[in-house]
Amino acid sequence: MSLNGHRRWELLTSLMTDGFYVLQDYRFVYVNAAFERIVGVQPGELIGQKFTRFVHPDMRELVQARYEDRIKGRDVPKHYEITILKADGKSSVDAWFEIDMVKDDNQEIAVAGTVRDIGSLKSLKNELDDTKGKLHSIMDNMSDTIYQTNMEGEITLISGTVESLLGYTEQEMLGTRMAEYYWSPEEREKVVNAIMQNNGVITNVEAILKRKNGKPVWISTNAYVRKNSTGEALSIEGLARDVTVQKELEQKLEKLALTDSLTSLPNRRALMDELHLRFRDAKQECTDLSLIFFDVNGFKKVNDHYGHLVGDNLLNHIAITLRNHVSGRSMFGRLSGDEFLFILPAYGVEKVQQFASQVYADIKVKSLQMQSQEIPFSLAIGISCLKDDDKNEYSLLDRADKAMFLAKRGEQKFELL
Repeated sequence: MSLNGHRRWELLTSLMTDGFYVLQDYRFVYVNAAFERIVGVQPGELIGQKFTRFVHPDMRELVQARYEDRIKGRDVPKHYEITILKADGKSSVDAWFEIDMVKDDNQEIAVAGTVRDIGSLKSLKNELDDTKGKLHSIMDNMSDTIYQTNMEGEITLISGTVESLLGYTEQEMLGTRMAEYYWSPEEREKVVNAIMQNNGVITNVEAILKRKNGKPVWISTNAYVRKNSTGEALSIEGLARDVTVQKELEQKLEKLALTDSLTSLPNRRALMDELHLRFRDAKQECTDLSLIFFDVNGFKKVNDHYGHLVGDNLLNHIAITLRNHVSGRSMFGRLSGDEFLFILPAYGVEKVQQFASQVYADIKVKSLQMQSQEIPFSLAIGISCLKDDDKNEYSLLDRADKAMFLAKRGEQKFELL
């Protein structure tokens, strides 16, 4: 199979993290470096070898039958899993194949495909049974879309897989401008700037596109600027992969990392991140900032007398009661154990004391009822307000903490430092 006239496609597939191969007459006529790494061979070693040699014996009959059916134009799956034998003859790789028909320069039929090592995905699937559906969804949408635009941004080539990516057919997109499919001008600029800043070649740059139905889709793209012999830029060619499921999972994991599992309030990490930002802003803008730090008086006694389930219910009761006080840029969260924190930007001494009185009154009238029994509790509330000599957010938090301990020993509703 002649690839001499298609040097640009060799460069394109060399950017792929997945393996890529082309078969004619049962033998490899082209493979990229990623596929050679998967099989464990030296560059060029696979060319001319029969592909069935690297298929697990239990699957050879099926794979060969599908190859022959595909050559004859019969309807066979384009996506399936097989086990690849590595060149050492001892180890193997679980792989996900995507296969299609192509024609070489002489219009002779060949089979081309991409290969992905899914060993790590299978391990994850075994460990996380509740994400099994998500993983199937990820594997079902691993098709890469090949695209090409001229230097004016008009689409001159795009593969049929774009329909599963964006909902548009190949015919609908040809001749249109790539800029039309970005979620926003900023998303397009992100990709364009990356190409300009990396000498015309980018790898795994993420951007958000807009599907035909108006919904966003995250892609990861590899691309490069194709030039002629004089160095003149002719086109931009690349590969785009749908990574929406992965991004949504990342966002969910990030949310979990910032959320207290018991109360669903922001956790210590989220609170400290927010406090750092609000402290910086208040210092730069010379505005007020206050904290309300409190815990439950005698919380250990509640746990010991009524049990930890009642203790957990008490913490949730406080969270549900007081989260309604959050507005604007303020934040309320659980620091740890029975300790809670309000971050109140633009609150000065008078305003924060009024707010603390509201919190105190709200908790006082809303007792926790468990099986017709009232669970008595009270809060020790400490307040701190930003001072000129505060060097960082920790000094502000430390004063609120100390004020809270003073409140435990005193008779006031709260203390302020």
